[in-house]
Amino acid sequence: MRPPLRKWLFERLYTNRYLYRFASTIPFAGQWRVWQSLVIPRLHGHDVLELGCGLGDLLADILAAGYSARAVEHSPQMVAAARETLQRRKLGRPALVIQGSAQSLPFSDSTIDSVVSTFPAEYIYDDDTISEVARVLRPGGRLLVIEGANLLPVNPMQSFLLFLQSLIYGPAAVFGPRRRRDLEEEVARSKHGVMPDERILHVDRDTSTGITSEELPSAWFGHHIPLEQHGLRRRSERVRSSRWEVYIIIGEKS
Repeated sequence: MRPPLRKWLFERLYTNRYLYRFASTIPFAGQWRVWQSLVIPRLHGHDVLELGCGLGDLLADILAAGYSARAVEHSPQMVAAARETLQRRKLGRPALVIQGSAQSLPFSDSTIDSVVSTFPAEYIYDDDTISEVARVLRPGGRLLVIEGANLLPVNPMQSFLLFLQSLIYGPAAVFGPRRRRDLEEEVARSKHGVMPDERILHVDRDTSTGITSEELPSAWFGHHIPLEQHGLRRRSERVRSSRWEVYIIIGEKS
């Protein structure tokens, strides 16, 4: 759980669209939207559900990519903001953004191909959330979670932005459940590639963007999302550039 002051600050950010825009842009050097977009090439099927859509930018991107997409958002302020985003971008209808709870999804069994959650709050670790996700997914469907991402302290500006991230979102948002609270391994990897003692199942490199995706058999992230208890097969991916790393957990329904 977050300390009370940080929890209060986070809740204030999430009820004000302008503060939310600032907090999801400046501390992350404008990369938040880049990181969110990583889910789009990983979507399965046609019918997509986003949990916690915030300002609705990713939902609009998914619709623009040709998918049938809806969102469930708890905050009434963010529901209004997301609906305005769809209206401004002339995509979909306001009714595609539903005020509700991830622990009680208003959809029938086996009706969704992909469920997406990027930088979620603690609801993603709730058994009821994952149970509901497993219920609404069709066989072969998948849950895609971007649990976190890090700017790497490769220059003084990014080091300062890392400090801002830690201040707003807490140290866990930057360091995760690491044994050592530093980013030495990620910095070394960004310069030299795979660490000598790392096990990686599969690697994809995009030379045009400089982005590398690696499937890890035993990732340090995502452990607290109870996928297996609800019949979802776990896959962990680390996506990295020379400036950042993103941590993606995929739960696939048989």
